[in-house]
Amino acid sequence: MKEGERVRQEMAYSGMNFASKVKGAVRKNFNQSAEIYRSFEEKTRFFYLLTVQLARWMGIKNGDTVLDVGCGNGASCVALRECCEAIVYGVDLSEAMIADAHRRIHDTNVHLMVADGENLPLRGEGGCFDAVMYNTSLFVFPNPLKAFLQVKGLLKPGGVIGFSFYPRVYSKDLPDLISFAYERLGLPLPRFRTITSWEKACCALETVFGPIDITTYEMRGSILFLVDFFSIPAQSASLFPKHPYEERTRKVRELFKVLGEWEGRFTIGWDMARARSKRP
Repeated sequence: MKEGERVRQEMAYSGMNFASKVKGAVRKNFNQSAEIYRSFEEKTRFFYLLTVQLARWMGIKNGDTVLDVGCGNGASCVALRECCEAIVYGVDLSEAMIADAHRRIHDTNVHLMVADGENLPLRGEGGCFDAVMYNTSLFVFPNPLKAFLQVKGLLKPGGVIGFSFYPRVYSKDLPDLISFAYERLGLPLPRFRTITSWEKACCALETVFGPIDITTYEMRGSILFLVDFFSIPAQSASLFPKHPYEERTRKVRELFKVLGEWEGRFTIGWDMARARSKRP
């Protein structure tokens, strides 16, 4: 075997090994998160409301057939049914999240399955979906380009694909209040808050589907919301990886406590991107 080919194979193996480790950790964190996600959603209706915002911006119409990738415990599926009367196919890597969704959702127009968004069991050319949505899920995908290539053939010509991303927390004077909180506590920043970056995700979307549009859905900042959101096991792992869950929740409370003077004066922004499948 030539040296160049050996190096390429080793790099490919290394990439696959990384992706496998990431997905194993993501599955474990989200399996651990099912009950806490449900409690958070019952308290805030956040994922429901964010889904409605994303669906409207994407232009999903009544009666559309939608693939919801990373559907979690189904809050986004319910939102798509109620705001768009969509026929929804929801997939998620976490068995516990899908099981929780099955227990709560009894709607023949919602179809749920455990699946890897980068290796979907769905196949087809010519398209069977009017829309594909990744609502606060794409940032834990190791390879967004692979994910988009997976669904390209599933979208109808002229169909829409879109995603919402990881939250940004900012004020007029400080573009990243989370980093500021780490610095104020003298803590090292996590190497990665997201598995894939916003820039990488947007580049992958544009590579597969062409020109993209972006926007930001903004919420008035609330310390309590940040503590509740980042106390979910899967979210706390983005701020304090490699710590036990109980320790992560304590650190989350300490982290956001230092932002108390900004209460009501900061913004939580959810960046969104969309593109359309080309018409023939």
